[in-house]
Amino acid sequence: MKRSQRQLTFSETATFRKTAACPASATLLSFRAERLSPMLGTLVKQHLESCEFCSAELPLLAHHRGQRLRTSKPPEMPTNLRILAESILGEHRKTRV
Repeated sequence: MKRSQRQLTFSETATFRKTAACPASATLLSFRAERLSPMLGTLVKQHLESCEFCSAELPLLAHHRGQRLRTSKPPEMPTNLRILAESILGEHRKTRV
């Protein structure tokens, strides 16, 4: 089976992660928008050449629209789902008392 068609093992995925040496996502966003100083831009570019995680993260950041998650309002729960959840939680509470 080809590597692309099988699941990665734990040891393979354990190394695919952001580390302390990786630039922050905000820095990668600034790099992508070409808003870094030439020296910092060079450092980020060198890091991207050796870091598979950040190299994969950079294209994903293309979808970032600059919205802060903390300021966005969470979507409302559909009424039917809320009723179901409350009925399940209500039954659960009764059995615990």
